[in-house]
Amino acid sequence: MRAPSLSSRKKMIVVFASAHLVFLLFGMLPVRWRDSIQVSAVFNVYERITRCHQLWNMFETIPNMHRTEARLIVQERGQKPREVGMVLPGLRRFSQHDQVRLNNWMVNVIFNPTRGVFRESYMRSAAEALLRTGRYGPRTLVSLEVIPAYTRSLLGVRSLKEIAVERPSVLGPFELETLVANKTQGQPTP
Repeated sequence: MRAPSLSSRKKMIVVFASAHLVFLLFGMLPVRWRDSIQVSAVFNVYERITRCHQLWNMFETIPNMHRTEARLIVQERGQKPREVGMVLPGLRRFSQHDQVRLNNWMVNVIFNPTRGVFRESYMRSAAEALLRTGRYGPRTLVSLEVIPAYTRSLLGVRSLKEIAVERPSVLGPFELETLVANKTQGQPTP
């Protein structure tokens, strides 16, 4: 007995599902291995088209980041900078129980070079919220300070006696007025 042949639609589904499965398996390889393989450029294009960028670092022996901290720093003219904290809508701080959410946001938005639009949107929303409080004037400067602590290698921990190294970066400073004005005009600033 002969099995019935597949329709062209079913064949397309099988081909796409197989290609996607190969992509997922390829994505699980450590980044150094994946980049050294000849066909990595094809999979990088596939990642961009499907927006399926994956970070499979959970299989590594040592996590990439020991901890992450982020905070909004506000400075009015002639005054010392003040830490506002990492804020959510309504200027609420991240709770201690929400560290996973903060970490995911950091990895997916702040540290991902392809997501600049989200950083811009966050800064505009934060500026708008800060102005709405009435505590800050339009010429007040705001910046986002991000402090990731990257885990050292085992040899580094052993020889230097410290688990992680901090690599701070700052987005800004920007005037609140400029950020809010650009939000209404729809032009990217940060």
